[in-house]
Amino acid sequence: MVEWLDERAWIGFTLRAFGKGRKIVKNLLLLSLFSSLLALPCSAAEHGSTVLKTPETSKLFRKFVEPRSGVVSYILETRIAENQQSLYFTQKSMTDDGRFIVLYLSGGKRGNTKSLALVDLLSDEILPLEIIGGHPFLDTRTAILYWFEPSGLHKMNLRASPRRKVRLCDIPQQLKAEGETVRSLVTHLTLTSDRGKVFMDARVDDRFIQGMLDIKTGQFEKWGEESVCVNHGQVNPVNDRLALCAHETRWTDSKNVTHRIQNIDGVYPRLLLVEPNNKRRIVPPTSNYATHEHWAADGKGFYYCTHRKEYGVIYYDLSSGRQKRVAPVHAAHANMTTDHRYFTYDYSVGPWYRGCSWQVGFYNAVTQKEIFIYTALPAFNSKENPSKLHPDPHPQFVCGDKYIICTINHGDGRMDLSITPVSPLIEKTQ
Repeated sequence: MVEWLDERAWIGFTLRAFGKGRKIVKNLLLLSLFSSLLALPCSAAEHGSTVLKTPETSKLFRKFVEPRSGVVSYILETRIAENQQSLYFTQKSMTDDGRFIVLYLSGGKRGNTKSLALVDLLSDEILPLEIIGGHPFLDTRTAILYWFEPSGLHKMNLRASPRRKVRLCDIPQQLKAEGETVRSLVTHLTLTSDRGKVFMDARVDDRFIQGMLDIKTGQFEKWGEESVCVNHGQVNPVNDRLALCAHETRWTDSKNVTHRIQNIDGVYPRLLLVEPNNKRRIVPPTSNYATHEHWAADGKGFYYCTHRKEYGVIYYDLSSGRQKRVAPVHAAHANMTTDHRYFTYDYSVGPWYRGCSWQVGFYNAVTQKEIFIYTALPAFNSKENPSKLHPDPHPQFVCGDKYIICTINHGDGRMDLSITPVSPLIEKTQ
């Protein structure tokens, strides 16, 4: 550790060491530069001469050029499981500094059970984390991963050495007391902006309960509940007292009976805003159809996909209640950049079924031009034998909107993780 001298001692030391005259200024500058180097962060020294790789330079990835569009992507070639796929489109699979990528493993000995793995582009390796716990939440700034297991909420600091699983709190007793069986805790994990609470859209027996879990105290604040399926909950990025949920129109109860919810007062009920004290409101969607909603990064509104008359990505502004089509593209899942200028999305090629053929696109809202990252990915399996692994592409902007990550396959029966740089896509759509 460097012990810093006060100003008079520093000058005295310099005069004694280098004498008087014009050399003093020169030597002071040299010493100032040397002290600045000493004060640099020690992370580079800790990792030796290791340089942070990128998907473009990593040995783990191979370059792929889409034949029809010429778009260049990088596919995770190094394999530790039969299937390697990105996280759900509302989650972020990569940290902002570009070091870590979190992905799912499945297939082979794992069967249909998904576990988490990690790509570390500083050590340039892929590592199984052997974490099984639904859709996790990755804090892209701190590189802390959060997830639920049957024993409670856990976290892991991906930058720590060694990486350790830390249990934060138990499953709340208030939730367990709601019925006989807690069938699910969250559809996909979202945390408040201070990372102090988790929004939960739990299912207890055939009751669907929404509320907030305080991580520090382990207490659960129940917001409300429904007797029909409400899931896909996402807390607003800037407002801890507002969540966006999906009022599912088709679900199966604990007796294996399938329910299909009709329109409510003529309105397709998918888009549901939920607040404490059982306050909730259905947002009537454009063309009376909506799917796969997601908050904008600033929390001022949300967007969703519609396949009907005015197809595309629709943005709903919270303050005005106005809706606007922001991307006139065919989309099943969509993701928007922080500045609302660019979109990535997927859509089935031909009739949809779980594991069908997909395309993945990019839309430049500034120039109103579209280009396909993947024009037509081969089907993962057949319509007669649909997949149980949810192999949709689920494209998402990551690393400060620098890349797009998605799941693909090339017809060989395996899923792959793909990363596409965004800058060339912008250039191609000028």
